[in-house]
Amino acid sequence: MPHHSHSHGHETDPLLERVERGVVHAQYEARSKWAGVRHKFRKAFAEFLGTAILVAFGSGAIAQLVFSPNNSWFTMSLGWGLGLTFGIYVAGGVSGAHLNPAVTLAQAIFRGFSWAELPIYWIAQFAGAFAGALIVYITNYSAIQAADPSATVGIFITGLQTKDVTTTAAFIAEFLGTALLVLVILSTSDKGNTPAGNTQPLIIGLSLAAIGTSFGYQTGFALNPARDLAPRLFTALFGWGFGVFTRQGWYFWVPIVAPFLGAIGGAFTYDLLVYSSGPSPLNN
Repeated sequence: MPHHSHSHGHETDPLLERVERGVVHAQYEARSKWAGVRHKFRKAFAEFLGTAILVAFGSGAIAQLVFSPNNSWFTMSLGWGLGLTFGIYVAGGVSGAHLNPAVTLAQAIFRGFSWAELPIYWIAQFAGAFAGALIVYITNYSAIQAADPSATVGIFITGLQTKDVTTTAAFIAEFLGTALLVLVILSTSDKGNTPAGNTQPLIIGLSLAAIGTSFGYQTGFALNPARDLAPRLFTALFGWGFGVFTRQGWYFWVPIVAPFLGAIGGAFTYDLLVYSSGPSPLNN
């Protein structure tokens, strides 16, 4: 049965009508105290939950790889990709589902995202990644306790995967992987290109799985400062010790710095070569 607008006297899209009503009644009325808190912090809560889902699925997939002989690098990469897809579906309509401090920075520099909201997003993403690590730790607790700590730390943190990988090579891999991820995010969001609509979370997730499969083996592909730093802090506090920060020649800075620079590089490249349908520092 068609939905009738009482104010216009003709058929309208129910969603559009809801949006119009929302514009008219912009003042949110909380039904309870918690509803008021939730509304005030809804973007932060969405980023927290989405990032927790990302890390729970991703690190959970690494745990399967560590503890089971039946898993492969591809299934682990797919776990990360689907975790990102599900996280975006959970948070996307509320916060935009950045789930990654490097993506938030690129959105602030190139797409006008609020600089005032940036630290709130970063804190929520970091806390979400920490919670995701906790979920994986609890789920695999008995297996982790029985195993050697050096064999299980890689469930939570990235690092040089073989002795032949140099820190420079790892930095390049993290930079490039994050740049490619941001390219996909911006291109699928671009109304002047091929916007992906409701399939965008799936495409972004598949792109992460592809990056992990094609470029991830040197580092374990963090591509996300929160995804590595928060679980690294978690491992330091939950039995692995603060050596997780000094291991592999203080490697921990690479999955923080390289993704930030890679996200900027990816966004710069897209805007320089392709983007023309909206404001950007390169179009203004």
